[in-house]
Amino acid sequence: MKGSAAVLTGVLVLTLLRATAFAPAPRTGEWSVAASLDRPRAYATALALPTGKIAVFGGFDQDDPNVTNPTTELIDPATALVTRLADRVPGRLHQTATMTPSGRVVVAGGVLWAGKGFGSTDRVDVFLPYPGRWIPGQRMVQARSDHGATILADGRVLATGGNFNERPLASTEIYDPVLDEWRLAAPLREPRIRFSIAPLPDGRVIVAGGLDGKGLPTKTTEIYDPRADRWTKGADLSVARVDHATVVLPDGDVLFIGGQYGASGTAERYDHRTGELAYAGTLMSPRLAEQAVLLPDGRVLVVGGSIEKPGRQDYLPFNDAEVWDPRTNAWSAFPAPSMPRAMGKLVATPFGVYLISGIGTERAPQRTIEKLTYK
Repeated sequence: MKGSAAVLTGVLVLTLLRATAFAPAPRTGEWSVAASLDRPRAYATALALPTGKIAVFGGFDQDDPNVTNPTTELIDPATALVTRLADRVPGRLHQTATMTPSGRVVVAGGVLWAGKGFGSTDRVDVFLPYPGRWIPGQRMVQARSDHGATILADGRVLATGGNFNERPLASTEIYDPVLDEWRLAAPLREPRIRFSIAPLPDGRVIVAGGLDGKGLPTKTTEIYDPRADRWTKGADLSVARVDHATVVLPDGDVLFIGGQYGASGTAERYDHRTGELAYAGTLMSPRLAEQAVLLPDGRVLVVGGSIEKPGRQDYLPFNDAEVWDPRTNAWSAFPAPSMPRAMGKLVATPFGVYLISGIGTERAPQRTIEKLTYK
């Protein structure tokens, strides 16, 4: 990782969705301030639990003496109440968090604050949602951060790529949550960091974009077949993408949205049946480091991120929102939240969409939680 300003890993249409049955849902919504975290935190992880609550953990505040946040907070979407758990784990960022079939959350790698800087870790912590507590997991084979992880069809967790401090990695390892055991798997064809990763319906996994071993944005993709333990070259993205958003669609295709430089105003969709990528509309507002989530009706909501413009040297967070409709393959305006933020987390629940964490202007960590109520 290149200092505390490094960013998280970030995040295609051949045809329109084929005979996909979308759930009926309101076409618009209204944002409101629902609650606040106990402390501001940037680069936090937030995900929906099988209990119905949202877990928030990790992240940092550069103005906090402890720098990183060791606490876990639970948001109840039904009431918007936020509670802080007594159980603590060392605060970190740039880790991965993967939900297993049993509902356990495997948090792997990332960077820990070492007094004068951050360093990659091999630490693994497992969150048990029903008792609401953490237990240690077996450490990774390779300490890594800014990597990618996803669940495999058999319930194991695939972790690949990333950094060991500032050294890009191609290595891959797989975690068995039943045995609490990591083992090495076939490495990526090339090192990469800050890429996107997604499972495919046939059990394979796609990784896309990011930075290559020389630190340059890449448009390459790779496909992992766990049955053969082999990575193969996939179709190239239309443009190199870093700090982009990724959403798995209801039919198993994967939508890649925005990113740095020339990718910022574009979107494309990976067709898992053909292995090809195609145009998925032009964004109304070019952006990188944005938040994206699948809505109940099959559309994709994108919120905020950083404005991409010539000469940009840092994030320029804004609050603009828009949606992609697979039936028209086009983007349109959507009500925006009140606060600008990049690198936040959007979590969809039956009670609406929650916008959590992120960085605001001048890289200020965010505390306020906003909620989108469907209308």
